[in-house]
Amino acid sequence: MPALTFAPAFVRRCRFLVACCALLLPLGLASCADDEAEQNFPPLTYTYLSQLHLNVGRIGIVDQSPPGTVPGDISAKSPVPPQQALEEMARDRLIASGVEGSATFTITRASILHEPGGTLQGDLNVQVSILTPTGAPAGYAEAHVSRTMNPGDRDPESRAVLYDFTSQMMQDMNVELEYQIKKTLHDWLVDATGAPLDQTIQQQSLTSSTRDAAGASPAGETAAPVPAMPEATPAETARPAASALPDAVFPTGAPEAAPSPSDQSATQDAASQTVAHSPKPGTLALPASH
Repeated sequence: MPALTFAPAFVRRCRFLVACCALLLPLGLASCADDEAEQNFPPLTYTYLSQLHLNVGRIGIVDQSPPGTVPGDISAKSPVPPQQALEEMARDRLIASGVEGSATFTITRASILHEPGGTLQGDLNVQVSILTPTGAPAGYAEAHVSRTMNPGDRDPESRAVLYDFTSQMMQDMNVELEYQIKKTLHDWLVDATGAPLDQTIQQQSLTSSTRDAAGASPAGETAAPVPAMPEATPAETARPAASALPDAVFPTGAPEAAPSPSDQSATQDAASQTVAHSPKPGTLALPASH
């Protein structure tokens, strides 16, 4: 069988095509990697959320679960690892607005696992503990978040997928942490000036309280005027003339009113103006003797 021979020009053309394919294939893969590397992944910050002011002098952050602590954890592949996002959340939202004591924000778990079937399993656990100036425990709050995600056709371990997954978990954690702090550390919450949030003591004027207890009208209300009783006339207050016969032992009428000082004075004046005259001599005669 005769050997096959190829023209030199054809051989050179085949070699050129193979060389081009060998060069273009790595460039294509590299371009895909470069597109993901150049994708913008902004830092996860939470300054737009409300701050939680604690009545302590300082707040510390402790990370007990760095990336890789949990077997199979791939959180370090995320452009913003969950552990880093949790620390940023603590700095942005937990504010020390007191003068003494301390609080500690502790990360006990921040992991992302690649489960069979391409599903991502994420778990975040944090604690907030309050200590008195002497170091004695005074308050405690704990928040847990667990979420799963199936990226579908996308690579579960790609940077874009892990970034989106971390962002979703942190949204859940912000809600859960605020709820737990307001629930269990309510007495340690203050405003930005350090004043307690609840002002339950209400002040009341002692004068108004005394007036209310005495039956006076409360402040701001006008009491209805009490009608004045008409003054009695002299004719009504004068003592009636005495009857010829005194009352019986058991009086039937109302007791007589005592004469007023003005009536007594009028009677004395009338008596002083009456002059008694003796009968003329010879008017009186002795009774006849029997």
